[in-house]
Amino acid sequence: MSILSKNLWLGGVAALLAASSVTTISTALEPAYAQQSRAEREEEDRRRRRQTLSERSGRALNDALNLANEEPPQIQAAIQRLDQLLARNVSPYDEATALEIRGNLHYQNDNSQAALRDLQRALDLDVLPSDREKGLIRGIAGLYYQAEQFDRTISFMQAYIRDYPDEVEANDYFILAGAFAQQGNYRAALRPAEQALAADRAAGSRSEQYYSLLNLIYSETGEVTKRLSLLEQMVEYFPSQSSYWSQLAFMYAEADRRRDALAVLEVSYKAGLITDEDKIINLAQFYYDQNNPYRGAVLLDAEMRSGTVKRTLSNLELLAQLWAAAQEQERAIAILTEAAPKRDDGRLYYQLGQSYLANEEYDKSVQNLRQAIRRGGLDDREVGNAYVLIGTALFQQDSESKPARTAAKAEFQRAVRYSSSRSSAQSWIEYINTIETTLERQAQVEFSQAVARTERQIERCQTILDVIELGGSTQVPEADLAACRDLLAKVEAGATAESLVRGEEPAGESDEETPEEEAADSGE
Repeated sequence: MSILSKNLWLGGVAALLAASSVTTISTALEPAYAQQSRAEREEEDRRRRRQTLSERSGRALNDALNLANEEPPQIQAAIQRLDQLLARNVSPYDEATALEIRGNLHYQNDNSQAALRDLQRALDLDVLPSDREKGLIRGIAGLYYQAEQFDRTISFMQAYIRDYPDEVEANDYFILAGAFAQQGNYRAALRPAEQALAADRAAGSRSEQYYSLLNLIYSETGEVTKRLSLLEQMVEYFPSQSSYWSQLAFMYAEADRRRDALAVLEVSYKAGLITDEDKIINLAQFYYDQNNPYRGAVLLDAEMRSGTVKRTLSNLELLAQLWAAAQEQERAIAILTEAAPKRDDGRLYYQLGQSYLANEEYDKSVQNLRQAIRRGGLDDREVGNAYVLIGTALFQQDSESKPARTAAKAEFQRAVRYSSSRSSAQSWIEYINTIETTLERQAQVEFSQAVARTERQIERCQTILDVIELGGSTQVPEADLAACRDLLAKVEAGATAESLVRGEEPAGESDEETPEEEAADSGE
């Protein structure tokens, strides 16, 4: 929105400067009749409207306007024509009108300082009708605003709003609020910004700049409830502005309205408002932050496949993190397998090892965790945890195997060296020691029970064979009798119940020949 109109057109002098919407403001001197009563101002304005240009001044002004409206515009020539007029002794009204036009031409010629000087002089003459002076005031305000003289802007606009309360437009409030905001005084900017929007609505308009400024001010002043309501209107009135959707989603999230936040983001994404790589990545991260990593992973994966999001190392890491958080370990593993070799350190192998462990692929978990430690780049906490994870994988792989338990215990003992993992590692070591102690006790009990059973069997067999030797008969099957004879033969050879349970052969039962037996055999 321009500060001054850069399009001049032929016509009466009263329409030389079209009323323009001013996005910026500054100070200017108040016209004298602003201090008068309403009736006095109206009478003074009627008198001023009756003023006319001299014939010579009128010709000069028309010449300047004609030059300005040529194709291409002859702005500099028009300014020179007005310079000639102003060098003469002309009436205050003619001078103010010429300055009014020349100031506008200077602005069109990108000479803001000269424009400001002429417009201010025209206003200072205090002879123009009120509608033209108001146009001058707004134009001067815009030029001073461009010069960043916000204090003058505020002072002037406050006086203008006070003296002309019935003629204040939405844009006047907007200018005042904008000046306060430029100074960082958002609390002072709040009321005029709200007044600007209210006046705009009353006029049946929806000027986006008013909503945008008020949104900023609400943000800076912590007006959470008001800002949330305003943003809900903004996405309805200006649905093509993706930043409003993002801000609304953020506000919902801050208010712990996560479903609403996700709904807003999904609507804007499906509407094609989120298309930039950075914004898509931010959306995926937002899903993660809102405990919905699966949707974030699906989104990011699809955008990578389409080429919108590049398969850079950082993006692959994020995708792997999302898949892992969503308990999609196989997908996380596939991405980490692609990304891990691209890093110089072992951090992704560390993550890959964890994913394999979660997926119960213990060999690969151990392999990648060891690779992570070898590559380096892990801090002490991660190294200690890696040893804990290796020990866990070895134990889970074959917890019933003593060698596996021993290997796992060795890894936990390495982890004890790191303070962050010491407690966890010691718990594992104590757990394995408890298992070993329990198994040893259980084995001892089972051994004792087996010895007792063997002793009873020896006694039984001895009784049976004694009965047979005495000429008695038994109902024992022949196979059992043979087993009894064999058992007693081992006992007679020196075996005990304990040695039999251990599976030890009696000295006399060895299948290997003694040296004496070998010598006797060779002598034969």
